[in-house]
Amino acid sequence: MARSKVVEIDYYQFVTLLRRATDAGKRIDKADKGWKEFVQAQSINEVAATAIARQKFERAVPVILAEGKETDGLYFYSQDEEGCLRLVTID
Repeated sequence: MARSKVVEIDYYQFVTLLRRATDAGKRIDKADKGWKEFVQAQSINEVAATAIARQKFERAVPVILAEGKETDGLYFYSQDEEGCLRLVTID
């Protein structure tokens, strides 16, 4: 499993990325068929990332952006708290 960390990103920049990915059909929600495949392919420790997100936000919503861009990855966001976290790989 790749080493990674959860970092805070600007919520409003994330909203733009989310909208772009949604419009392109490249947004993967947890209930979607491609979720498990993406998590396994990227060796994501989903349990640990979710635990970190829940410490930060009361209701963290997980989403994957998979546009084939630098901004791809697992995000956790909260509309109520206007916050967003992103899982990034440590080189």
